[in-house]
Amino acid sequence: MENQNKQYWYVTGCTSGTGLALTKKLLSLGHKVTGTSRNLKKLEELPFFKDESFLGVQVDLVNRKSVKDSIDKAIKHFGTLTHVINNAGYGLIGAIEEVTEEENRELMDALYFGPINVIVSVLPHFREKKNGYIFNVSSIGGIKAYPGFGNYSAAKFALAGMSEALAADVKPFGIKVTCIILGYIVTGFQNGNQACKHLIPEYKTLEVGVPQMRIYENTLVKGDVNKVADVIIENSIKPELPYNLFIGPIDTFTMAEAKVNELKQQIESQKERNSKVVLEK
Repeated sequence: MENQNKQYWYVTGCTSGTGLALTKKLLSLGHKVTGTSRNLKKLEELPFFKDESFLGVQVDLVNRKSVKDSIDKAIKHFGTLTHVINNAGYGLIGAIEEVTEEENRELMDALYFGPINVIVSVLPHFREKKNGYIFNVSSIGGIKAYPGFGNYSAAKFALAGMSEALAADVKPFGIKVTCIILGYIVTGFQNGNQACKHLIPEYKTLEVGVPQMRIYENTLVKGDVNKVADVIIENSIKPELPYNLFIGPIDTFTMAEAKVNELKQQIESQKERNSKVVLEK
């Protein structure tokens, strides 16, 4: 019989950032973790790689068979899964016109279709158990889009929208789903943001856009990734979850509130005229 006090996690992108901090915390609490990476060497370099409570698996998240095989391996190894967090990802800097089709598809694969592969692979197990938790890591960039990061925001918007619908889809099965709207957290992710390959001089992305973004980032309060892990674990036992879980310094909430106010202003300024005009003969 499954130990109700022990959790069995599947963590994508466990070798850095939020995934690494969460994995360390979970193992210290006595939980079991299957951690994934595209790079087996990075997994082998983890100090807890040989811990009996950890299973490191090399996975191509874009390949659904690879993902399903890893889910099956985790269930076979530990006997069950109780929690999944889709955390793996990367950033891409570039105006919409600058980003190539290939770059955009690769980004969507990593940030949206990869999580979809994990979700559809684990849901049969969760539905059978009538229980399970799914955490999808989005960003404040999935609530408010910024110039130079449009494709990244598009993928994170998609993840947030999918998560909202998924939460309603699987609620009858006792499965909890939330999309983590992550604020500015020091993880090394920011330094890993790569610029698109075919820059258009008129946009001045590297000369103007990137430096402005760095200045902007330096004005934000920087959150602690270990505290993010604490909040996720705190929510990992709750009987109900909001479909959006905001985690980050106060700037995270200020940005979200600003977006809500923008939407309210647009709705109020257009509602009366545009709701009536479509009914006019």
